[in-house]
Amino acid sequence: MYEAGIVIRRPIEKDIDSLASLILRFYRFNEEFDPAWALCMEADKAARRVAEEYVKGSQGLTLVASYEEKLVGYVRAVMRENPMLASKMGIITELYVVPSHRRTGVASMLVEHASRELSGMGASYIAAEFPTANYVAERFYKQRRFRPFLSVYLQEV
Repeated sequence: MYEAGIVIRRPIEKDIDSLASLILRFYRFNEEFDPAWALCMEADKAARRVAEEYVKGSQGLTLVASYEEKLVGYVRAVMRENPMLASKMGIITELYVVPSHRRTGVASMLVEHASRELSGMGASYIAAEFPTANYVAERFYKQRRFRPFLSVYLQEV
C-alpha cells in the first residue's frame, strides 16, 4: 500500500539542504554495516556538495519523495555501460527513506519511478548496490524480484 500524498520528482534548488540531510543519513546508516563506509570528518559539508551535484543532474538520476512539501526520501541511480555487453544497466546506488515514512511504500515508489526513468534512458536491467550486511535492503530488493548478480569483495590495505 502506498502512502497518500507522496510526490516523486526530481530535486530542485530549494531541496539542497533537505537532500543533503538525507544523503548524510543514508551514509550514516550504511556506516553501521561495514567500517569501509566510515564517514570523513567533513561529511556534512561533503553531503551538501553532493546534494548540489544531484540537483544539477549532470551525472546520473536523482529522485526525491516529498510529503506535504517536505523531503522524506530519495533514490540515486547511474547508468553503467560495458561495450562488451549487449545491454545497458541502471544501478541504484543510494536509497533512503526517513524512519517515519518506512513501510508505507515510499521506497517502492522511488524504485519504481527510477526504474521507469532508467528504462527510458536505455537500461535493460536495473540493479541495486548496498552493503552485504544490510539484510533489510536485501529483503526489500528480493521482494521486488531483484536477484543476486555480482559479488564485490573488499580488503583493507
